[in-house]
Amino acid sequence: MKPRSWMLGLAACLWAAGAVAAVDPRENNFRFLVDGTQIDGVVGYQISFAKTPLSLDDQRRLGVLYAPTQKILTITVTQKGLNRLLDWINSATDSGTPTAKTVSIQALDTKSTLLVQWDLTGVIPSTLSSAAQGMISEVDSTIEFVFDRLRIAQANGN
Repeated sequence: MKPRSWMLGLAACLWAAGAVAAVDPRENNFRFLVDGTQIDGVVGYQISFAKTPLSLDDQRRLGVLYAPTQKILTITVTQKGLNRLLDWINSATDSGTPTAKTVSIQALDTKSTLLVQWDLTGVIPSTLSSAAQGMISEVDSTIEFVFDRLRIAQANGN
C-alpha cells in the first residue's frame, strides 16, 4: 500500500513540475487584454506615439502643421499568443477591413504588482513578421497594430 501512494505522489509532483515548466516565464510580467479578455503568450511590447511638427516657410502660409500622428503598438508573441490572436490577424488579410478592438496592456513587477496600464482604442492589426532558421523548437512573432487613442489608465510611482 505504501509503495502505491509513494508512486502516486511522485507522479503528481512530476506532472506539476511539467505543467510549471510549460509556462513561459516572459509572460509573467505582462497582461495583454483584447476587448477585456486576457491573451496568453504575449512576451513583450512597445508602444510608439509620435506627433511630428512640420514647419511651413513658403509665402502663401506661415505657421506649423502636424504630420499624421504615428501610433503603433508592437507586441512579441509566442506560438500560443499567435494562436490566440489568429482570427483577428487573419481578418486583416482576408477582408482587408479588420475589426477594431480595445486593448489594455498591464506591466507587472516580479510580485505581480501593477506598474502601469495603457488602454488603446481603435486597435487594428497592421503587420506581422516571423523568422526562423536552423533547428527550432519555438517560433516567436512580432505583430504591429495601429491605434486611434492611447490613455494611461494607471501608473504606480515609488
